Amino acid sequence: MSKPQFVHLHAHTDYSLLDGCARFANEKGEPTAMMDQLKKWGFTHQAITDHGNLFGAVEFYRACESSGITPIVGCELYVASGSRLDKGPAKDEENPQKSGINHLTVLARNNEGYQNLIELVTRASLEGFYYKPRVDKELLAQYSQGLMALSGCLKGEVAQAIMSGKEDLAVSRAMKLAEIFGPGNFYLEVMDHGLEAQQNVAKTLFDIAKKTNLPMVATNDCHYFKKEEAQAHDALLCIGTGKKVTDAARMRYASQEFYYKSPEEMAKVFGQYPELMSNTLKVAEAAGGLKMSFNELHLPDYHVPGGYSQESYLEHLCRLGMKERFPAGAPQRYQDRLVYELGIIKKMGFPGYFLIVWDFIHFAKRSGIPVGPGRGSGAGSLVSYLLRITSVDPIQYGLLFERFLNPDRRSMPDLDIDFSDEGRDVVIGYVRDKYGFTNVAQIITFGTMQSRAVIRDVGRVLDVPLPEVDRIAKSIPHGLTIDQASKSSPDFRRILEESASAQKILPLALKLEGVRRHAGVHAAGTVITKEPVTKYAPLYKNNTSGIITTGFNDESLVNLGLLKVDFLGLRTLTVIQQTVELIERHRKIQVGIESIAYDDPKTYELLARAQTGGVFQLESRGMRDLLIKLKPTKLTDIIALVALFRPGPMKWIDEFCARKHGAVAVSYGHPVLEGILKETYGICVYQEQVMEIAKQLAGFTAGEADKLRKAMGKKIPEELDKMQAKFVEGAKARKVDGAFVEKLYEDLKDFGHYAFNKSHSTAYGIVAYQTAYLKANYPVEFMTALINSEIGRTAVGSEDKENKIATYLDEARLMGFATLAPSINHSEEKFSIESAGRKIRFGLLAIKNVGEASARAIVEERKKNGPYGDIENMFQRVAREHLNRKVFESFAKAGALDDNLAGQSVSAKRAQFLQDLDHLIEHYANPQGEMLFDLGMTLPQRPPVDPKEEDVLVWEKEVLGVYLTFHPLDGWRDVLGAVKTATITDLRNLREGAPVHLLGLISSVKKLVSKKSGQAWARLRLEDLSGVAEVVLFPRLYAAVKPEILRQGAVVCVSGRVSSALSGDEASGLDAGGAGTQEILADEISFAEDFLGSRIARLDLALGDAGEEKLLSVKNILETAPGGESAVCLVARHSDAAGPGDVLVEYPKRIQVNRETVTRLGGALERNSIILVPKHNKNGHTSRRDF
Repeated sequence: MSKPQFVHLHAHTDYSLLDGCARFANEKGEPTAMMDQLKKWGFTHQAITDHGNLFGAVEFYRACESSGITPIVGCELYVASGSRLDKGPAKDEENPQKSGINHLTVLARNNEGYQNLIELVTRASLEGFYYKPRVDKELLAQYSQGLMALSGCLKGEVAQAIMSGKEDLAVSRAMKLAEIFGPGNFYLEVMDHGLEAQQNVAKTLFDIAKKTNLPMVATNDCHYFKKEEAQAHDALLCIGTGKKVTDAARMRYASQEFYYKSPEEMAKVFGQYPELMSNTLKVAEAAGGLKMSFNELHLPDYHVPGGYSQESYLEHLCRLGMKERFPAGAPQRYQDRLVYELGIIKKMGFPGYFLIVWDFIHFAKRSGIPVGPGRGSGAGSLVSYLLRITSVDPIQYGLLFERFLNPDRRSMPDLDIDFSDEGRDVVIGYVRDKYGFTNVAQIITFGTMQSRAVIRDVGRVLDVPLPEVDRIAKSIPHGLTIDQASKSSPDFRRILEESASAQKILPLALKLEGVRRHAGVHAAGTVITKEPVTKYAPLYKNNTSGIITTGFNDESLVNLGLLKVDFLGLRTLTVIQQTVELIERHRKIQVGIESIAYDDPKTYELLARAQTGGVFQLESRGMRDLLIKLKPTKLTDIIALVALFRPGPMKWIDEFCARKHGAVAVSYGHPVLEGILKETYGICVYQEQVMEIAKQLAGFTAGEADKLRKAMGKKIPEELDKMQAKFVEGAKARKVDGAFVEKLYEDLKDFGHYAFNKSHSTAYGIVAYQTAYLKANYPVEFMTALINSEIGRTAVGSEDKENKIATYLDEARLMGFATLAPSINHSEEKFSIESAGRKIRFGLLAIKNVGEASARAIVEERKKNGPYGDIENMFQRVAREHLNRKVFESFAKAGALDDNLAGQSVSAKRAQFLQDLDHLIEHYANPQGEMLFDLGMTLPQRPPVDPKEEDVLVWEKEVLGVYLTFHPLDGWRDVLGAVKTATITDLRNLREGAPVHLLGLISSVKKLVSKKSGQAWARLRLEDLSGVAEVVLFPRLYAAVKPEILRQGAVVCVSGRVSSALSGDEASGLDAGGAGTQEILADEISFAEDFLGSRIARLDLALGDAGEEKLLSVKNILETAPGGESAVCLVARHSDAAGPGDVLVEYPKRIQVNRETVTRLGGALERNSIILVPKHNKNGHTSRRDF
């Protein structure tokens, strides 16, 4: 019996977002098992028809090509019954009882049809979007050439007319579509998923076919690969529509037949209509003429000056660059390298690429927009260095051109460029102007359903209680798939065994994990094309952001030979630029950041102390610990740190440090290796070192060495095995011992998997040094610029996110730079420097609710006409739109109006103004709204308020994120002085593991989950009046602590041990910031009042020379203190602590220690006369075993 002839012509993938879960290609673009199965079933062709888009067209085409299947690119279009430009409720005028949006299956027969399909999809998204991207008959007629169409599913306009009992309308619609697409290019589409409605429609379709002689074709509306995935697909629909699976009134597919069926399965459904089956092959053969090209580059034209070709102009610019870089003449090795690189660039056809990148970077630099020294492998190119695309000398740092551009592999160069975050959009605008708005577009990206998220999505639609869903999701360590977690996480396995909910969620979550969930905008990727983008790819309007992007992702665009550039906004470049500007303004010194010395002692002293808050790449707690260990003394040490501080190579950090400091001898094994590995103390840190070893020791060509690097990085076994023989033989031919070579290759496989791109590490190491240099030499300017860079990024008043402005202001205070409160008469828009460089003034823009326009208007008016007098004077001078109620309120709470308000105290001034604010606005508002205040009237008198100092704390924290006027711990000063174990500043002098008790204020809470165990833990920032420390709560303690304790603003006491070394999860969970911030591993944490009441064993009072009056006062305080368990000892001779020779007399009463009692005693006795002795801690929660 012959095999049934059939081709799937109506097929969805997960690019039918939240309505499809089939995938033709995996994340690497390789064919999936589904493609293998289609091939086994004997399919010669396969179509893709996602809803309203062509997102997956390129990767689908490549997957089909790899599998030997002819691809048919199509789309299930949404067609408006009226005009696509109408944006009202969708109505079908001819068939009012049905929706005005219909479906139509359209296939590209050839390249012309594919181009027209791109236009249809683009215009549907850009012009016709109203809930769905819609075309209309006008567009279909305009772009019908090269296309075939099928009448669609039950949502097709022909089927909709039939379902309304309007057969004549169905006939006229079918004939209209046949007319639009031309003879032989329109088919009536018959489906049968066991639904009565489909069967009824099919009967009428047969009648219409007889009347009109229109051909018919059988399809299956495929939305998932296997029948057993129907339930997962149903859950996906619920995720997309926000429903639960148990909801009665929701979108659902009424059978489980919407999967990719084999020809035999289709024959069971349509066996009595063999022509409908065989017609699918006819359609496929007619629609199989599309030929995508993946070997042709489509670079935009760069117009060079007359008399030059692109090749000669590139060389001309490089020669000019050589003279600028080497005024006294370039060494021969530079001349030779330039000739070599230009030869490869010309041979591969990339001169235009370099000229395009040079042009927009040249524009940025002449426009004063900071450009980074390099990023990625591009820093390995001398041509890039001479063109000033990069600022890294690749020969000086041993960087390889082949790591950037492999002469044996023709692929587009990839130069990612860092611009200042404030200048990035200006550069993109320049590129749009130069190459045309239609030729430049941002790139689409797709979010997928990751392990934790898919657990939560599925749990929600299955109506599993949220706390249980959260528990299951959090048991999966970060970064692991569900399958990986089930193998490596004991907690997750235990939950799977114990939880019925988990067992219900998991089967569906596994099927949906990795499925694309939504479309977004690539953070940096931009495509620049020779002709309009739609010549190569569709455009898509993101209906959330309104941004127009390509309809293909970056990998698809690169495969099509298009120029993709990542325009990245790097905030650090803005910080550097603004620091340099502040230095010039305040010190009258010009600092050329590219010409600073890389052997500055102050810089390396700062790094050795790990005072790296705000220093690029070096400010995390884990990196600070590493800096203390390594104590870098040269730039190459910093470059190595950037490469080593990653999960894989972290295991070599201790060895690297030990070798640097001579604690472990450095051995190389061969003279060739010494030359390559000397700067990293014999450890292979960089991919370039792997390549050099292959070249120098085994005789590999540059291209072969790059291929080996890639195979090692991706652990491709077949490639590694194939290249091992060549490596060993090549080394032996150079008289290298065979056993040594075999071991070296095995070592390289381990190193090579984790080795880092040295070009990238060098460029970022230079930026790290530049920021450290500025901080060490120009600290107040650097800190001011750094703080300013956080305006608009930090969520003031949020307890969920760290307030980086507060963090950096605190660090500035510890560096000796006080913070001045905001003031409408002194503040600039941003933070500024005052008092001969010793103080930083709060900027108006950093006050919550104050926008740029308001801040600018207030500052400009003050600079033009002088300081503001009273509030009324300010109201008279600043336009109404800049002084709304929110601005007034925030200014008052922040203290920005203190100089302009009458009152006895800060709290009284602010409280009175806030009380009067609504009345003032109402009383003085002009009826015509032209002025906020009637200038002829005086401020009304309101009853005085009774302010509280605590109100000032609340207000300042609310609108500034910091405390300026007072500090919440001011009322705890006597207690802070009495808890003698340590202040935060003292911690740096204590040994590792030393026990401590700290009383402080929680300024931020970061809740985390261990990657290893999946258990919850936390990291706190704790501040006292001397500094800031970080406190780690490991899982057992975290689980035992009352949630209300772990909140921002809580005054707590922490008992624990000093720590300086971190690993794994701890390093990954660390916040940036802080000047060598100390760390405590907590054993206990409680509210400070609770600690005083329950954890103080003894209160010692050093009486010294106290007279009778003081003694009576002390006695009175002790007698009126609440009774409790703490002993009170009177120390007769010494005034600071009990020691040899002291006379201790225990007071007959035991008390419950509290803040009030300690404060009263502090007032009665001399300073440092009170000592609180805590009970011995027995809990011991500081174990890392759970990690």
